[in-house]
Amino acid sequence: MAKKTEKENPIIGREKQEIDLIKFNVKSPEEQNSEVENVLKEIYQDDLKISKKHISKVIRLTYSAKDNYTFLPYNLKVSKEKLSLKFEVLPKKPVGIGWVIFSIWLFIFAVIAATYAGFNYLRLSDLNKDIDGDGIPDINIDINNDGVADINIDVDGDDIPDLNIDYKGNRKSVFNIDTDGDGIADSNLVNDATDGNPCDINCDINGDGWPDLNIDLDGDGVPDVDMDTNGDRIADLNIDSDGDGICDINCDTNGDGLCDYRCLQAHELDDGLSTGTSIVTGTGKVETATPYLIINYEHGLTVNVQGLLPDDQPPIPGHTNEKPVKEFIVENMSDYPIYYSLRWNVTTNTFITDNLKYTMVGSNGGPSLDKTTMPKRSATIFENILIMPRVTQKFRVEMNLEGTGQPQNEDQGRLFVGHVDVILNPN
Repeated sequence: MAKKTEKENPIIGREKQEIDLIKFNVKSPEEQNSEVENVLKEIYQDDLKISKKHISKVIRLTYSAKDNYTFLPYNLKVSKEKLSLKFEVLPKKPVGIGWVIFSIWLFIFAVIAATYAGFNYLRLSDLNKDIDGDGIPDINIDINNDGVADINIDVDGDDIPDLNIDYKGNRKSVFNIDTDGDGIADSNLVNDATDGNPCDINCDINGDGWPDLNIDLDGDGVPDVDMDTNGDRIADLNIDSDGDGICDINCDTNGDGLCDYRCLQAHELDDGLSTGTSIVTGTGKVETATPYLIINYEHGLTVNVQGLLPDDQPPIPGHTNEKPVKEFIVENMSDYPIYYSLRWNVTTNTFITDNLKYTMVGSNGGPSLDKTTMPKRSATIFENILIMPRVTQKFRVEMNLEGTGQPQNEDQGRLFVGHVDVILNPN
């Protein structure tokens, strides 16, 4: 019997195509579709009719956190290599154990959001929908990967959660819980307070669907954190600044509605955190004979760095090379010298390398710090800083993502969120 002749792959020789991902990922979804379609048509010509499924498969690969390649008909392998998308014909091979281990390794260090150049997400479905562009799902989140939304369910398509709403990204049903599966919220309801009227519990004051004030975490009808005690629509008691459900600022430990621990007398608030604040001791009665500091966070207490490009990369629309800056003032209003400490309170740091840096410059006796890597977890910056009576010290914190002259793919989509604590040292 004659040996069967293997049929030659008709697209061999046409497939050597390449897409520049830096340019590709700042294009609109329509432009991305058109570019991929043109490349595939040039490769397949009359041998395959290009469908939306083929195009979507390629585009999905560009922002996938766990996949670096995919296959299309005629063994066309599409792969991400550094800052390019490459097309070549390769035979599919069985996945051996070595590749499984390697794939798991890649997944552990997977990129969650943007590439080195910054990916624009193409919304292919309403599941795990990112509504604020930070690369993290916000709406219709599928927790168990069964293809059904479990958390922050948007039932009417307005990008506002209606059912099983989580608390500050904890991925647990806390508000508007649907207890019987009928698609209607039954427990711990969110109250719309966008009209400015008084609101006692789970008050959504900005209309995004998540409660902002008087938050009831356990559904017992009593506010637990971020409480507004004077009706000015600003949290002033039991403030949870890091989203762990535990009071961080102005903590009432005995339920009398007054601060007992970590007390800040807030003259104004920025983004729910204190600016122009007073840190006091004892019961909070202010006297010049009591060690008394005024802390003014001029740009807000929270440090939140997003969309930052390496400082050696040219600007790209939607991203920035500008160094984020935070400034704050420490003023001793008492008649006594005071010692205090500065400390990073880190909520999240997912950076892999040490390239996210900061400097701190103090004035009038305040210490300074040369370029230093942002800490991976909460850590002391300076201890026992002396500030004399009636003296003001100003600090400037400047951050940047230091360039290395090469693609920094390992830091793609990484996030730092934290704030600087000013701690009054014990006598």
